[in-house]
Amino acid sequence: MSVNEFKVALVVDGEYVSAWQHLMLERLLAVTGVSVTALIFRQPEIPSFFQGLSQYLLNGLRWFDARVFQCPVTALRQQSVLDILGDITVCDAGSPRYQQLLMDTSVDVALDLTGQAPLAEMLAWAKYGVWRHFYGNPAVLRDSQVGVREYIGKQPEIVCGLERVVSGSGMPEWLFYATTSTDRLSISRSMERTLWKMADFMPQRVQELMQLGESRFVRNAQVRATHFPLAQAYADVPASVWMVLRVLGRYPLNFMIKLYKSMFRAEQWVLLLGERQCVSDASVLVHFRKLMPPRDRFWADPFVVEHANENYIFFEELVYARGVGHLSYIKLNPDGSHTEPVKVLERPYHLSYPFIFKHQGQYYMIPETAANHSIELYRCEEFPHRWVFEKILMGNVEAYDTTLFEHQGLWWMFTSMRHHEKCLPNEALYLFYADTPFTTQWQPHPQNPIVTQAANARPAGSIIEENGYLYRPAQNCAGAYGRGLNLNLIRQWDTTDYQEDIVGYCLPEGKHDMNGVHTFGVSSTVSVSDALYVHRRLGWLDRWLEQFSQWQPPFFKQVGIKKRHLLMVSLPLAFLWMDS
Repeated sequence: MSVNEFKVALVVDGEYVSAWQHLMLERLLAVTGVSVTALIFRQPEIPSFFQGLSQYLLNGLRWFDARVFQCPVTALRQQSVLDILGDITVCDAGSPRYQQLLMDTSVDVALDLTGQAPLAEMLAWAKYGVWRHFYGNPAVLRDSQVGVREYIGKQPEIVCGLERVVSGSGMPEWLFYATTSTDRLSISRSMERTLWKMADFMPQRVQELMQLGESRFVRNAQVRATHFPLAQAYADVPASVWMVLRVLGRYPLNFMIKLYKSMFRAEQWVLLLGERQCVSDASVLVHFRKLMPPRDRFWADPFVVEHANENYIFFEELVYARGVGHLSYIKLNPDGSHTEPVKVLERPYHLSYPFIFKHQGQYYMIPETAANHSIELYRCEEFPHRWVFEKILMGNVEAYDTTLFEHQGLWWMFTSMRHHEKCLPNEALYLFYADTPFTTQWQPHPQNPIVTQAANARPAGSIIEENGYLYRPAQNCAGAYGRGLNLNLIRQWDTTDYQEDIVGYCLPEGKHDMNGVHTFGVSSTVSVSDALYVHRRLGWLDRWLEQFSQWQPPFFKQVGIKKRHLLMVSLPLAFLWMDS
């Protein structure tokens, strides 16, 4: 049973909240049927001496990081909540007016932004409990610490989410979680990505609860919690002086590694071609034959189309001097060779990911046109080289790698979206459905976003059907764009539920001079992919250094030697070798 009206009480420790929280409240109030009926102030906790010192050092660290990388943490700027709440009940927790509010008014959710333990009377008051955001690993409730531990531990993802505490329960229940790719150099950039992304969590989950009702909503939350990566490591651990010092110690090494790569390595996206493989066996991609473009450009996002018993590969071609991608194709010859690339579609804005589908005997293409803030449909007038604009399926959106599939009498649209310019476009997969692929009235799935992990959200090719099963290729962008590829088996798929599990993956991590793959497709005879190929100016020495950096004998662990210590010595030796 769905909910038509939803009342929220907002709990804060002052008039001013972080800018991302202010945006979250604006989006929450924009949901039809939602209203904030009360604003409750709680006295902030007084930190101990060491907690205050740690926070002071952490603020200094963020200040330093923001200026070095020219990325101020705008998500933490303070804004008043009074300008968007209007005329509502305002009181202090524990006051007579507060006690009267609890007796006279009912609310569905108490949204607590203080980071403190929820009040017992508030747990009994709110129908669906006290909801609050959490961040990081181990999870904390203070947004000033986002990304610090992940940077120190070189973790590829930052976990964040939404939890609730209900009366009679000691531990919080996880309603929703997501991950953001950790920036390898800057904590400030990681914080910006994570916090602005979180502005969507509360509005989206309230919409899900209102649309599906409590029973289905709780079940969906429980399914999501089974994959929750922090279930065994949940603790509210404050930042420490030692933590700040460790961050400062990592900066020089990260700069040296970046300098080394910029001087002695060059990366280029190339195409991979092989025989048709079992879909879930993605690891074989590293053994595919490479189709190398000229050094002044890259080829990526291949889609194979089998037409008249011949295979055509459509792909993004980007000439570095132009800086904007266009779409081209090659035809595979029977002897394994291929024709020269032919340009088929070019626009003033960037084009990539030429997703092609066939409907009623006609070919259509949906290229990625996020730079134009639209999802555009093109029709093929003469295969393979003539494509004409048909219509805009969605406007005023920043959508990436849109993929359509017909399933159970409906057309489904998978697309990766972001709703803030500071967020990454690789970390939230949205699902829509309609009766026809040509409509502009796409219905959003109630679980949107259906996938929220940087390691598995962004589409990586067409939905593949094999032996009665459906597989969704996905990009692994945890830690770096296009780092790897996952094959997901779709377990449940209808207008109220979506579930999938990873059953195959490819994560090159330097093997065969490849640092990433991010698109995969098949025809009846061939498989295609792409790869981020590494041109090594030092040749075998560079390969040796990469293997050496990943090697650490047991003796080193016993005496406390870290591989970063060895790298600090090895990298300067490489420079000396080049000068000799």
